[in-house]
Amino acid sequence: MPAARPRVLFVSPLPPPMGGIAKWMLAILASPLGERFELRVADSSPSKKDSVQGHSRLRADRAVDAFRILGRVAVELVRFRPAVVHVNTSYQWAFLRDGIALWIASAFGARTLIHFRGGDFPEFVQGLRPGLRRLAEATLRRADRLVALTHPTRVYLESIAPSARVRYVPNFVRPDEVAGPPEHGSGGARPVHVLFVGWILAAKGVRELLEAARAIPEARFTLVGPQEPAFVDSIRSELAELEPRVRLLPERPRNELAELYRDADVFVLPTWREGFPNVVLEAMAAGLPVVATPVGAIPDALRDGQEGLLVPPRDAAALTAALRRLVGDAALRAEMGARARERAESVFSEKAVIAQLEAIYRELAE
Repeated sequence: MPAARPRVLFVSPLPPPMGGIAKWMLAILASPLGERFELRVADSSPSKKDSVQGHSRLRADRAVDAFRILGRVAVELVRFRPAVVHVNTSYQWAFLRDGIALWIASAFGARTLIHFRGGDFPEFVQGLRPGLRRLAEATLRRADRLVALTHPTRVYLESIAPSARVRYVPNFVRPDEVAGPPEHGSGGARPVHVLFVGWILAAKGVRELLEAARAIPEARFTLVGPQEPAFVDSIRSELAELEPRVRLLPERPRNELAELYRDADVFVLPTWREGFPNVVLEAMAAGLPVVATPVGAIPDALRDGQEGLLVPPRDAAALTAALRRLVGDAALRAEMGARARERAESVFSEKAVIAQLEAIYRELAE
């Protein structure tokens, strides 16, 4: 009889909406890990899946959701009997729920791993009230493994828990899913196409991007992703003024998103805060030069002046200058895009990152 595969339970959001963590979770389920381990997900997505919010606040409906999710985790612990429980957390108010899930899993005898999906976890913990901060730090010490997406988060975690428990694991990308033609160059009368993929929120730098679009009339812009209704209402008049050069699209399935990557010439993500955005890796794998902010793990993914250009967050003038530079220089776009694809394939491949996760799961399961 073949040996039973170790069981891994994820506490993680699944789509919809197609946020970064949910997208990562789908990629994991489709990866070779599914052949080496039994995988199951306790979905931690909000019940109001059509609602995108720009702020994380503890509300009555979210408290009800938290109890529902924790109940689901408990049921899976009884039925599935996982050896390892992998908790994906975006922290903020949800860290309380995710921390409780980790403590419950530990009480059931599972080995636990908590994966920090944002880029400013140290600032989040340090901003908590003393009692909550002590509880957060106790949760960190309780986990068997702590996985960071950014190097600053790893350094912080090692100051709280033994360094042997801390790992740095980047996100990964499958270049073949988004690969474009060898040259994206805009020929003839076709305007340069600038693509943004992400949540349509103020904190993603959308207002700054619209300012840049207004200042670069020779380019066309596409913004695609889940939308915060109140924010979209606040920019509707600007969008109307910029039509048809600027279009706002709702969330798209992966095959249609790949087509947008292939049609684009430049990718932009002027976000204020971030973890390790999958969309940056996807754009790099598609051979696109990237204009982004140096927040979270973005500087780990692309090097300023090599695979793209980094600009300060909330700086519309700097964003405009960087985009104008790439829009006006086809050779630079091609050069940076080629380096971006090479880096995505060599550093952030599925094979390399999945091997790291597999090693962690086997350490814990054994």
